[in-house]
Amino acid sequence: MGVPKFFRWLSERYPAISQLISENRIPEFDCLYLDMNGIIHNCTHKDSDRPEFRLTEDKMFIAIFNYIEHLFGKIKPKQLFFMAIDGVAPRAKMNQQRARRFRTALDAEKAREKAIREGIEMPKEEPFDSNCITPGTEFMARLTEQLKYFISKKVTEDVEWQGVEIVLSGHEVPGEGEHKIMEYIRQAKAQPGYDSNVRHCLYGLDADLIMLGLLSHDPHFCLLREEVTFGRQVKKTKELEHQNFFLLHLCIVREYLELEFQELQRPGALDFDYDMERIIDDFILMAFFVGNDFLPNLPNLHINEGALALMFQKYKEVLPRIGGYINEHGVINLKRLSVLLDELADVEHRFFEAEYSDAKWIQARKGGVEETLAVRPGKVPTSISTVQKDLFTKIHTYFINPNNRDPATRKPLDLSSDLPARDRKFVQQLCADLNLRWSTKEDSSGNRFMQLEFPPIEDNEGSDEEEESQIAVTRVLQRYAKAKVEDVSTDQARADMQKKYEDKFLEWKDKYYQEKFDWTTSDEEPMRQLTENYVQGLQWVLYYYYRGVASWPWFYQYHYAPMISDVKRGLGVDMNFELGQPFRPYQQLMGVLPDRSKKIVPTIYHELMTSPDSPIIDFYPRDFDLDMNGKKMEWEAVVKIPFIDEKRLLSAMATRDALLSEDERRRNDFGVSIKFTYSDEVDYTYPSSMIGVFPDLPHCHCVQNIFDLPTMDGLEPHVGLVDGVKVGAAALAGFPSLKTLPFTGSLGFHGVNVFQQDSRNESMVVTLSGTERRTKIEFAKSLLNQRVHVNYPFLQEAKVVKVSDEMFDYTMPESGPQHVQHVEHSGKEIDDFHKKTERIEKWYSKRLGMLTGEVESLVHVEMLKGLRKLDDGSTVKEFAEMPGIETIHATQMIVETVISEDERFIETAALPIEEEFPDGTNAFFLGEFAYGRPVSVIGHENGKAKCLVATTKARQIEFGRDIAQQAEKLSPYTPAYAVARSLGLHSLALAKITSAYMVRVGSTKVNLGLNLKFESKKLKVLGYSRKVGNGWEYSRAAIALLQQYMVKFPQFIAALHNNPTGDMLPATAFYPGDEKEAEEKIKEIQVWLKEIESKNFERVPLDADQLDSEIVHQIELAADQALATEPPPANKVMSGIPRNALLKPSDAQWRLGQQKFQVGDRVIYVADSGKVPIASKGTVVGLTQTTRETWLDVVFDVSFMSGTSLGDRCSPFRGSTVPTWSVLNLTSRQVLAESKASANRNVSTPTSLTIPGYGLPGINGQGQLREAAAPPPIRGGWRGAVAGQSSSPRDGSARGRGRGGSNGPLNGSSLPFRPVNGDSTNHPNGQQTSTRGGYGPIDRGDDNSSVVQHNPNFRPKAHHSVPPPNSLDQPSSRGRGRGRGDRGRGSRGRGRGTAQANGTS
Repeated sequence: MGVPKFFRWLSERYPAISQLISENRIPEFDCLYLDMNGIIHNCTHKDSDRPEFRLTEDKMFIAIFNYIEHLFGKIKPKQLFFMAIDGVAPRAKMNQQRARRFRTALDAEKAREKAIREGIEMPKEEPFDSNCITPGTEFMARLTEQLKYFISKKVTEDVEWQGVEIVLSGHEVPGEGEHKIMEYIRQAKAQPGYDSNVRHCLYGLDADLIMLGLLSHDPHFCLLREEVTFGRQVKKTKELEHQNFFLLHLCIVREYLELEFQELQRPGALDFDYDMERIIDDFILMAFFVGNDFLPNLPNLHINEGALALMFQKYKEVLPRIGGYINEHGVINLKRLSVLLDELADVEHRFFEAEYSDAKWIQARKGGVEETLAVRPGKVPTSISTVQKDLFTKIHTYFINPNNRDPATRKPLDLSSDLPARDRKFVQQLCADLNLRWSTKEDSSGNRFMQLEFPPIEDNEGSDEEEESQIAVTRVLQRYAKAKVEDVSTDQARADMQKKYEDKFLEWKDKYYQEKFDWTTSDEEPMRQLTENYVQGLQWVLYYYYRGVASWPWFYQYHYAPMISDVKRGLGVDMNFELGQPFRPYQQLMGVLPDRSKKIVPTIYHELMTSPDSPIIDFYPRDFDLDMNGKKMEWEAVVKIPFIDEKRLLSAMATRDALLSEDERRRNDFGVSIKFTYSDEVDYTYPSSMIGVFPDLPHCHCVQNIFDLPTMDGLEPHVGLVDGVKVGAAALAGFPSLKTLPFTGSLGFHGVNVFQQDSRNESMVVTLSGTERRTKIEFAKSLLNQRVHVNYPFLQEAKVVKVSDEMFDYTMPESGPQHVQHVEHSGKEIDDFHKKTERIEKWYSKRLGMLTGEVESLVHVEMLKGLRKLDDGSTVKEFAEMPGIETIHATQMIVETVISEDERFIETAALPIEEEFPDGTNAFFLGEFAYGRPVSVIGHENGKAKCLVATTKARQIEFGRDIAQQAEKLSPYTPAYAVARSLGLHSLALAKITSAYMVRVGSTKVNLGLNLKFESKKLKVLGYSRKVGNGWEYSRAAIALLQQYMVKFPQFIAALHNNPTGDMLPATAFYPGDEKEAEEKIKEIQVWLKEIESKNFERVPLDADQLDSEIVHQIELAADQALATEPPPANKVMSGIPRNALLKPSDAQWRLGQQKFQVGDRVIYVADSGKVPIASKGTVVGLTQTTRETWLDVVFDVSFMSGTSLGDRCSPFRGSTVPTWSVLNLTSRQVLAESKASANRNVSTPTSLTIPGYGLPGINGQGQLREAAAPPPIRGGWRGAVAGQSSSPRDGSARGRGRGGSNGPLNGSSLPFRPVNGDSTNHPNGQQTSTRGGYGPIDRGDDNSSVVQHNPNFRPKAHHSVPPPNSLDQPSSRGRGRGRGDRGRGSRGRGRGTAQANGTS
């Protein structure tokens, strides 16, 4: 089944089945299943990989581990985690596997050859052959061992992996991964006491997973998959944490299918019981007709051409008259299938008639008349009917009547209005032969009839021509008179037409069979074998999905399917399958791999694949044909290679099996599924699975046992829903339902936009009912301060804080008198209200196919953020505005109450501290002493805990902040105006060339900008640009790139500089003269831009903050040094610790979500699950704000197996991207549980890394005045002149053009002002003032007078956008030294020197 096509068709027909998930809005799941082959392929290679791309095996394994870990951490299953890798597949699947692998190997070889021709140097290492992802290969054997090591490590170290049953079914266990998963679900469901509301999540990309999920008949079933895009692909983000995932909710698919077949539910529609579960089974069978992994699709049934919609329509017509359902729990009722096939055969006639649409016999059949040729003079019929003979006599009499020769006496001839079409055609032909005119008239009764008359007489006709004409007419009349009279009935005419149609239709079908099979429909025996094999295949597939493998050796023996109308020939086939045995791994390898991949199979078999003398050499063709077979995409083509003859293959291999090595024999054997369990009683060393890369596990607590499927002894698979299941509006929390609001549904061409473009197919459109009452403002006001659910149908809890209509906003205080208060809207607010309502209506309509009705009122909400733990240990729901989540909703879309509450967010009372923190509990200390250190509870006294705290005498060194701040100084960003001035470039020209700058080349537009900033998208480029306040700043790397651009293409830059306001200019505006030459110059610029790959620079939101690799490396070195010198921790017993000073790892998400971070902050990982080992310390080297939350890039002090390189910014295995709540900020202690002794002491406030002088003043608009001495005035500049100083140095201070200078204390002053010569006076209010350059101090009065406190109109101004006075650039006698002072700004210079302030040493 075409994965993208089926998924897209289903998503556009049923638009609300998929949900983009965020971390705190994922339903709770009991079981998580991974169809592992998709992960393995994603982590080892990409279809877009260049032929020269290489990836080491250890990186592949780590990527696989990270992916597994990420999915587990996202879903957090409560009971079972089942990982299934494809083992040896049934013979029926090998046809497809063989075709894919032959195609893959050929495409890879062609890509390499093309790269070599283009001069691309190939690495010495062998490229990765993705065909090795097949059971029995060395790669798969190594992968199994790595996975065992990885799982053992996670079970030992990760609490969330310890309470779950973990199963690995590897490549050595026969069966496809997804079917091994379904076998478990099927057998578990058959057990007595099975939970009817178990919640399944299945990760995988194959479309057949949708079918497998539906046939489980467990409604709480979701498919997890990455975001799917169609059309132009966008570049994926580097980090897995930023990958979007979707849940496809099968509970919603089930409800849409109810709507699809709702006609069948009406009373009297069926003469047997309506059963939605049975209709779902029939839906699954019908979906198999359009193709699956085991059978080709029936001809002319293509998903993208409406095949499924057609089948649904035919099914709805057929079901009421066939007495029951077609799919009887996995067994086909062939008699009922026959009726459906007869109806589906109509599609063949449609394609046949479309192909021959211009043929006259088709037109005649459609028009209900016999085939006739076009009217043309001289076409006298050889036979006519009796009615036509009478018509001829009547017209002949009219024609020879002498009165009609004279124009003055001639009259027209009116014929009967009831002439049939064939007789009208006869009259038209006769008129053409006799040169008579005919026309259609209407009588007084409105009936239309034919009227005949002579044409006007031409004056210039000669007597000779007239005589010849009379002779010709006489001959025609004689031929009509001699025509044989034969009366043919209408039925006979229709029968003749039908026979001709059927003959042509048979020719059309024979053409298909001749092209595809080299026989025709008249060849009975081949046709019988073909159709029986196909019907067998339908039943085999149903057995496989519903019961498991019915026969390992059975397979469909043809590349193509029979035509629909011929499938009935095979309905008498024997359906008894022999179970047989699966292939051994090497037998499958030899059966599916091409000789191009021979290195994957044991060496002893190579000769069988390559030698001309091999008895099976014909199985391995080097070249083969591709047949598109009506498909449009090349990957859908039929690969025409010969099928494997099992007997020949096995006999040829048997001669060499004895030569296998011991290791090869082990890989050729079958294995068992493994169950991994945590045990405190077990403690052993698990050896490294990759020496030199992964460490030994010195204290492994993981036990590996054989995993046995639930037994089926005496049991049958359960059919349909299990008693007690909750469906519809009663479904468990997180599982959406359309039924939480009243609605109706109908099919229509609605143009839904699910994949960035309007659908051209029908969609199920949901119309909300009863919206007239629910949209009224009075209903909305009743919701104020109430907890409700928004985002129908994917409900999320929220609290209504405001409602509004066109004219007013309405609020109600939570405490005090409960009176609704209103505020009138301004004109702009009225416009905004209408725009918002229109957007809501449009979004529901276009994206979800839902008609909301007119929106008259809106509710404004705060979303449920989670539970907040209070100091007393109780938990309460916390509501707040959350970034990226919509907070304004249409009132009629609000769901007031739900049946199933989310148990994860139920408020709880405080437990006694002895229960919440029992002895042995591990936590983190939040007191001032030993903040963030691990603790273990060892007792309790008077409602407080007694703990063992791991303390250290070492002082925490804030090397992260220091290095980050130093890096800021050493690698400064320069404001745009300064960059423009230094480059001699117009500031507007700089703004254009650093973003996207479009130039016209012929009829096309090309972008010649550097793409270093994206103002409208609010994006910057890491390491190149940033925005501070209202202005842009550029790094040295960006300036170097600009300089390179200017040197390489000076004429282009000069033209832009001279005309910076020009937009969409032609090439000749930059290179005057010949247009072709100008366009060639533009192409040269394009080539250069492609070389520097500026389009691929990493774009991040404006508020993202990242350190580059050099700085991160310095942080790593500092961490290594600090770790090497840190003394071992000492355990200290502390008593009287209140519960709020203890952080349980399981509470981290609720207690740490409000922390703020800066690059350079030291952190400790406090979550008890995830990729990072608990209690690992690290340094924040990046912050990224997504639409929903902030992520931290952290480089940890030590490496760990699941670590990354943060996109090559840090050493391998030391980085990780984590949510803010998973780490505790050690630098900025924001959740400090203060004791009485420290309650009055202030906690240090983090300082901004932004260089003073740029950006907004202070943090969040607050001042940044620090206890620091004032630097001296800059000498030789305008400030020095104002201060009354000369440009000559004195008092031994160094001359230089640098920042440094003295910042020593002066006269006890601690304010940043600049007194001169020590002249200062005391201000009455206690402040010190001083004179400047001999001018006396001025009493300015109270500094705070006339200051408007909390002025709402205040807007801070960006000081960096104001250029300094020109005098600053004037030459002076300053030296070339860089001053070094205590703090602040000093003398600027290029070298390094020292500067001293007056009175300091």
